[in-house]
This record gives sequence, structure tokens and C-alpha cells, in this order.
Amino acid sequence: MSAKLLEKIIVDFLNNKIQVLLCTNIIESGIDVPNANTLIVDNADDFGLSDLHQLRGRVGRFTQQAYAYFLVAKYKILNEGAQKRLVALQEFAELGSGFKIAMQDLEIRGAGNILGKEQSGFISAVGFDLYCRLLRETVSILGKNAHN
Repeated sequence: MSAKLLEKIIVDFLNNKIQVLLCTNIIESGIDVPNANTLIVDNADDFGLSDLHQLRGRVGRFTQQAYAYFLVAKYKILNEGAQKRLVALQEFAELGSGFKIAMQDLEIRGAGNILGKEQSGFISAVGFDLYCRLLRETVSILGKNAHN
């Protein structure tokens, strides 16, 4: 879709000329539509927890009651990560849950190895506090070695 057409559609939606917007998760990027009150996400198990939280935040931004529906295929067997993401989304639904969502996402995906190539880690194996302590110690050692 061209930028000009995309802009026209979004403006028409904002001005209530269009009542339903069918789109990709591009709306996650912060489009503020105060009159949007319902969100339906198909194949929600394919999204990350932070993506789902951001999508959910696109509705209910004004005074009216909002609804977010996260759909999964009826007989699909969800992997453990998808199950945990959807449970966390349901558990942390109140306003201001961003930090709790972020911490849950960190536990589910792992913190990764910020000093190496791996993009996800095993923070749950050692716990968040121990991981942070080990990280501080490692950074301190590397800093001392860099000065020697």
C-alpha cells in the first residue's frame, strides 16, 4: 500500500468514515485512535508478549469501555512459550502492567547473552537477581582487564 493511500485510510478511520480497520501489527507502533474500542488479533500465539501488550494498548485510550480478543486456532496445540505469553497477558491486564509484562517476557524468553552472539538466554536457570549479579561482576572484571 502506498504511503499516500495508507495515510488516507488512517485519517478516514480517525474521522469515523471507516468503522473497521483490518491491518497488520503496524498499529502497534503507536497510532493513537481514541475512538477505537475493539481489537481482534488472529493467531495471537504467533506474537511475542510485548507485541501483544502493545497491540492491546491501542484500544481503550479514551473514555469508552474497550475489548481485546486474542484468537488461537480451535484445536491447535500451543507450545509452552505461547501458553505462558497468553496467560501473562490475561493475568496482567490492568492499567500500568507494562513492567510486569516486561519481567514476565524476560522470564519466558530469557535475558540473552549481552556479551556474546546468543539472542536469548536461560535466566530462569539461575534467576534474575543472580543473573544481574553475575553480569555486574563480569562487566567489572572486563573493565579491570581493559585498564591493564
